[in-house]
Amino acid sequence: MYFLHFQVYRMDSTVNALAMAKDPEGAFFKRLEGLQPCEVSELKPGTHIFAVYGDNFFKTASYTIEAVCAKSHEDTTQKLKDIEAQILRKRNELRQFESEYRKVDELLKQRDGIHSTFTIVKPSSISASGSNLSNGSSSKISGDDSKGESPGEDGGSDGKDKSGKKKWFNLNLKGSGSGSDKRLI
Repeated sequence: MYFLHFQVYRMDSTVNALAMAKDPEGAFFKRLEGLQPCEVSELKPGTHIFAVYGDNFFKTASYTIEAVCAKSHEDTTQKLKDIEAQILRKRNELRQFESEYRKVDELLKQRDGIHSTFTIVKPSSISASGSNLSNGSSSKISGDDSKGESPGEDGGSDGKDKSGKKKWFNLNLKGSGSGSDKRLI
């Protein structure tokens, strides 16, 4: 307990625990949100009574109360003021950085979504596997359509996979410039 003539802060760890439970990634940004202002209480000259209480009625406890004049620690109190002011500034900077971080995170998710459209092929447009597309990327789709290697390979097929092979060779490669340099591998 300090009786200083200026605002001091204490760190409330329950705010951090709640933030971490809700959003573990965002808890980093909420770390300084637990910084709570203490009541400004200044000790005036005179007689003071301090009461100390505990919650154990079966066992006695001993306490030591030490009183130190803050005037003899002026450099320390000034350092405390400066550091707490810096912490408050950093807390505000973290709040601003969190919003920027969230924007960047959303942009990265959108970018990944766009990238995935290049690698994920819709079954309705192409029903084969291992094909080179007109944009140069290769992709595979899983499922029954990717069995077009040989009709008698699994033993239970009686030539029905030939239509799958035929579809594979009849891919539409529109927008490819000169169609003669496109090869299917």
